[in-house]
Amino acid sequence: MTGLYTSPHILDFRERMIVNGEMISKKFVIDFTNRINPLIRKIEPSFFEVTTAMAFEYFSKKKVEYAVIETGLGGRLDSTNVLMPELSIITSIAHDHHDFLGNTITKIAYEKAGIIKKNIPVVTGKLSETALKEVRKKCRETESKLIDSSKKRIKVIRKNDAGLKFELNKTKYTFPVIGDYQLINLRTSLTAIDALSKSNSIQFAVKEIQAGLSNIKENSNFHGRFEVIKNNPKIVIDVSHNEQALENISANLKYFKYEKLTVIFGMMKDKNYKKGLDILSKLKAKIILTRPLYPRAEEPENLYKVVKSQTKFIPIKNLHDAFRYSLSHTGNKDLILVTGSFFLVSEFLEIYNKHYK
Repeated sequence: MTGLYTSPHILDFRERMIVNGEMISKKFVIDFTNRINPLIRKIEPSFFEVTTAMAFEYFSKKKVEYAVIETGLGGRLDSTNVLMPELSIITSIAHDHHDFLGNTITKIAYEKAGIIKKNIPVVTGKLSETALKEVRKKCRETESKLIDSSKKRIKVIRKNDAGLKFELNKTKYTFPVIGDYQLINLRTSLTAIDALSKSNSIQFAVKEIQAGLSNIKENSNFHGRFEVIKNNPKIVIDVSHNEQALENISANLKYFKYEKLTVIFGMMKDKNYKKGLDILSKLKAKIILTRPLYPRAEEPENLYKVVKSQTKFIPIKNLHDAFRYSLSHTGNKDLILVTGSFFLVSEFLEIYNKHYK
């Protein structure tokens, strides 16, 4: 029995808490919330703190043997950090959440490294030397073994709009998610499996790993990562919401064959949207600037003001109108990419499922 706790969700709050591929029940969510509502009113925890408590109780009731717990923001002061893990994993460290984590990679890495516990192994993804320096320092302080996943070698056999096929230790695997950056994630996760196998009695059969990777969408609600939701024209949704993630877009688009590209883009006020727009401006595309109906979303007009070359950008206030405009200028062999925010993708899917599916 395994649990998975992630955030944010895209369409359904219950996506955040999954056991053996199934979302938490509506009844548990309602009963838990009603039961602790007096405590919520008394101590006024954050939304994430409440959902974390809900996830921990749910996993306890379900008697999960292992759970993957994603931190909400940073790590050191995150509510998930009350746990004593079997393994800590730091996937990446990029400029994000400056108002909470600091405005340098060193400061952000310090916060992220706060999840490292005494004598608990740590697996790292692709980190800059600046970030690694901070993680190494924390590992020395806690006497924790640092395991660098970049040493694991993966051979790509094929990559297309169906995802990746790769070989590791003469064994072939399929991974139905698009993106070269997923190779970094695969190295990290497979290194974590090796680390767990060495430090615990748990053993993973090759067939189980193959099945887990090939069925990841069905077992984890792993959606919105350069996901194709329609063909002819091709419509792709992507939750990239910081400059590091947006840098991957150009490489990810090479997985597709298309004639013209239209990007529907919206971002939160507290993100570095100027840098994001600079990255998008390098694409050969028409870029529609819009916003989801979310308080933190930046206005399209403000996005438009900071772009260097306004000829390829069009501000449209309403997301539904932005999509209608994109469809009216898109042929069957073209591609529409919706990106910039979880909130944008979430609202777009609601519009698409209601009016166009």
